[in-house]
Amino acid sequence: MTTPLNELPSWIDSATFRLPESSFFRQRVPKDLIVLHATASSTARSVFETWKRPDNGKIAVAYVVERDGRIYEMFPPDCWAYHLGMRTRNPGHYNDRRSIGIEIVNPGPLRPDPEGGDTLNWWPDNFRKPWCLISEEEKYVRREYRGYRYYASYTSEQELAVRRLTEWLCRRFSIPRIAPPATLRDVCDPDTFCRFRGIAAHHNFRPDKFDVGPAWNWDCLLPIATSRPQAA
Repeated sequence: MTTPLNELPSWIDSATFRLPESSFFRQRVPKDLIVLHATASSTARSVFETWKRPDNGKIAVAYVVERDGRIYEMFPPDCWAYHLGMRTRNPGHYNDRRSIGIEIVNPGPLRPDPEGGDTLNWWPDNFRKPWCLISEEEKYVRREYRGYRYYASYTSEQELAVRRLTEWLCRRFSIPRIAPPATLRDVCDPDTFCRFRGIAAHHNFRPDKFDVGPAWNWDCLLPIATSRPQAA
């Protein structure tokens, strides 16, 4: 039996990490965009603990995908919170309100151990926290992007979970199941993406962001259309 679109599927956990209503805006807003993020952390719990703090200023997203593919709903997806951090091209936080954010647990950019060890490290303690061995090539992607040469890999479980989640959200909110063309996927172009309807990434809206970054496999969402945004 198919779950009605207005009901939460059983494969989404809405109980474990549920944000208090003070952590997001309860205003119900039409949605036409999904924005993929990476947490710059190693667990879903770490971002939940940050977002639920009273001084966090309503920064959050509706969904977090754990390394093992578990999906957590933090607040109802037709509500909204600040998640883009745009200072321009975002009147009244228009792009935050119209979009559903999905955070994928991933440490983000990596650097070789500054002490000369055989690890790639992530950002805590000025990139001194090991993430993987340099020899574990399946755990990272090597590519020059925004000042870094190494990025932690996403898991196959996360790819399957994000595909399943985006398919459901696109059906529920009538969001076009469209990704940007390959030539635009890694580009920051607010003029273009503020008109875009479909599935995009945080780095498309801000030049200082690395998420979801070059390690994300857009092909895991296939079959999916691609589209260049049209002028308004």
